[in-house]
Amino acid sequence: MEPLKRWNGRNHYYAASDASFHYHHARDERPNPQSFKPHYEQGFEIYMFLSGSGSYTVEGSRYELEPCSLLIMNSNELHVLNISENQPYERIVLLLNENLLPPFMLNGVDFFRTIKFRKLGENNQILADTVRSSGLLELFGRLQRLLGPAGPRSAENEFVAKCVIVEILSTFNELAESERPQASRKSGGKIHAVLEYINANLEEDLSLDLLAETFYITKYHLCHTFKEATGYSVNQYITYKRVRMADGLMLQGFSPTQACFMSGFNTYSNFFKSYRRLTGKSPRNGRNGE
Repeated sequence: MEPLKRWNGRNHYYAASDASFHYHHARDERPNPQSFKPHYEQGFEIYMFLSGSGSYTVEGSRYELEPCSLLIMNSNELHVLNISENQPYERIVLLLNENLLPPFMLNGVDFFRTIKFRKLGENNQILADTVRSSGLLELFGRLQRLLGPAGPRSAENEFVAKCVIVEILSTFNELAESERPQASRKSGGKIHAVLEYINANLEEDLSLDLLAETFYITKYHLCHTFKEATGYSVNQYITYKRVRMADGLMLQGFSPTQACFMSGFNTYSNFFKSYRRLTGKSPRNGRNGE
């Protein structure tokens, strides 16, 4: 058994030497809800909620948080934390990319398959009881020992930590292929159909007029229910998704200009401003992985 240790009063961040994973253990004594914005990751995110009060919205699905519950998000899932300012907020965030896997590949096994191959916003949460009974809590305890501030920073420790992460991913796959209890979520009904349509047609016209006509609802009702279900406006969501699509295209080798128009932006100026606002960097820097 390797239980998680109590908070030591210091935020701790660990980046792997090859950038294949990032580990962050943090606590906010007085969390500011306004500081947690909608975002996506270029890789995969594993999020363990330790204390506080709130929920997480992933692609229009709202998951209530409980201590030691886990959330898994892939690079196509826009998500936002809804946290109460009335309680200290503690969490562990593990960011991964596929550079982690080559030493562990065996006969084409994809350890990321459970995080990758889901409908957007579905089956993101692993309940706390399942985390405890599956051994995931002990695995996170081992990570804390290996990567925490008290652990020695060495190549051996880092490789062992990668082995533990692969074991975590393997446990996710086992749980997904069993009949584990699913987390309840509050979803937006028809809004999920709108989300699927947007994600399938990012390079096309996605005006409010077109969406309202396609789904036989008024623009007012569309905007109101979309914001209520997802936490962001229709246009904000579309812009995030187009920026994410452009990111992926640039990583494949397309130029910023090509990625701009392939992802549905009408002008490069609009793309540049949106990309910088949402990522904090220029498209050229994003293309270079900076």
